[in-house]
Amino acid sequence: MADGHEQSAGFNYRAALPWTNIFRCFQVALDPRKLLVAALGIFVMSLSWWLLSNIFYYKAPLPNDPDYSNNAMAQDLAGQTKANGENYSQDDYSRIGKERFERDYKQWQQLDALAGPGGRLRTLPWYEYRGPNPFLLFTDLLGGSAADREHTSREFVSGSVPVLVEPLVKLLLPVAKLLSPGVSLQTRFYLFLVLLSNVAVWAFCGGVITRLAAVQLANKGPITLKQAVLFVANRYVSYLGAPLVPLLIIAVVVLGLIGYGLLALIPFIGDIVLLGFGLPAVIIGGAIMTVFLIGLVGYPMMYCTLSVEGDQSDTFDALSRSLNYVYQAPWHYLWNWLVAVAYGAAVTLFVLFFASVAVYVGKWAVGLTASAVWQDRKPEYLFVYAPESFGWKELLTKDSPYAVQGRWVPLDQDGKETADPAKRVREVYQYAPANPETYKAAKEEFWAYNRWGAGIVCFWLTLAFLMMLGFSYSFFWSSATMIYFLMRKKVDEAELEEVYEDEEPAPFVEAPKSAPAPGPAPADVPVTLGGPLNKPAAPAPAPANPVAPETLPYNPPAVVSPPPAPKIEEPKPAPKIEEPKPAPKIEEAKPAPTIEEPKKPATDDNTPLG
Repeated sequence: MADGHEQSAGFNYRAALPWTNIFRCFQVALDPRKLLVAALGIFVMSLSWWLLSNIFYYKAPLPNDPDYSNNAMAQDLAGQTKANGENYSQDDYSRIGKERFERDYKQWQQLDALAGPGGRLRTLPWYEYRGPNPFLLFTDLLGGSAADREHTSREFVSGSVPVLVEPLVKLLLPVAKLLSPGVSLQTRFYLFLVLLSNVAVWAFCGGVITRLAAVQLANKGPITLKQAVLFVANRYVSYLGAPLVPLLIIAVVVLGLIGYGLLALIPFIGDIVLLGFGLPAVIIGGAIMTVFLIGLVGYPMMYCTLSVEGDQSDTFDALSRSLNYVYQAPWHYLWNWLVAVAYGAAVTLFVLFFASVAVYVGKWAVGLTASAVWQDRKPEYLFVYAPESFGWKELLTKDSPYAVQGRWVPLDQDGKETADPAKRVREVYQYAPANPETYKAAKEEFWAYNRWGAGIVCFWLTLAFLMMLGFSYSFFWSSATMIYFLMRKKVDEAELEEVYEDEEPAPFVEAPKSAPAPGPAPADVPVTLGGPLNKPAAPAPAPANPVAPETLPYNPPAVVSPPPAPKIEEPKPAPKIEEPKPAPKIEEAKPAPTIEEPKKPATDDNTPLG
């Protein structure tokens, strides 16, 4: 019989259609450990972006600022003339000041859309607009008018579907804005720090999720969260460096081209030599950057490589595999992601719907008692601080004095709502009370314990919301792990079950300590009183001039009883020893003569004792 698993006689669609393995990622992504890690990553990433946005954001420039006045332009252009040799006039200063203001204002608009109030990188996750609530979506589709169904469907496609690829979008968004024209140097530095914080957070959280998913998808479990965390922590430098290496290469090329452009400012040399004949060098530099920019599409596979290959991989191997798999089999890579996005949109909608209904039905059931007994104690007031994203606050406060409605609000350059189209800078989605007067009157009746209760409810709802939102991140990284397995099998012909496994060392158990047992004393060995029991004395060396024993002066001591022998634990049988008698006291001890066989001590008349 052949080795291996037993093969069924039926059609094995997993082998015939490998991309169907992506459907396994739904259950893998539902792992509470992955949801918790994803929620932590979302929170830390959003908090770091919020801090950076507050640091780098500044007020919009105004046309009447001193920096754009004629005097400021005259100081900046002092000693310079126009191309025809004429001096600048006051009209020229006004024109140049206006052009500078328009340039600075456009650059501020780029920063405001990202870091301003309600900006894409400043809004915390529980306030970010992500389309209508799934429960309200189904109720509108079933019971709404044709216009309601069209509006709800459009809002879902534009707001909820992009949530699935949010991890990839939030990595590539700073990169895209960095390369966009009309962005100031300050904004570019801000985007660079945003990108670094994103990579630093998901190098750890994404690594933990992909490690857990890799072991589960390869059926090599079980693996604990602690093991996955230690696995990534020991290799964090490689996880962090894999996506940073292509970005650093791009940065080096950009700095080189900046220096090249600085030399190109030299008249004639720049026109003819550097930008004329030397234009191919500029194109080569652009091609190098384009190769790595396109390769960033394979960014998720960098973490998957390290999580699957373990010690057999490093930063450059992860970068090499991600680039090779994208460029060697681009259509397979694109098809796998299309399947993951389509399937992920369906399961993400299910998870969002399930979580929303669970919270809503629980609140509704608890409120039935208050509806029949005490209307003012209906629990809707506890949800005034609920997360606004996905319409949770709208759903949980519906048909109550605290009901809210969402709408697109035009903002001016100060971040305030404006009705003047000329002052409108951009629009953000905000929730406002459906009935402001009723809402204000109801809030004024709040006691301190009402606010504390609403705050505690907000904490649990925010945690549940982050776990729900974390499913999209968990599914993204889990499906990226399976896509890595599929691409590795396509390019390297490696089996899906091959994954690095940590070798756990055997636990060390210390043996119990026992007291050493004394050995038997040798026969015919004299025992010296006051010394160790049953321990023979080492033979003394023979003196050069031996002295006869009778010449040794001594003073015989009084006869005393021998001291009791020390107590010994677990003694072994020892040979019987006669009871010793007291030895003579010797004032000056000298080496004894060499004797072939030890004998009992003799008296002064050479008569044996006893």
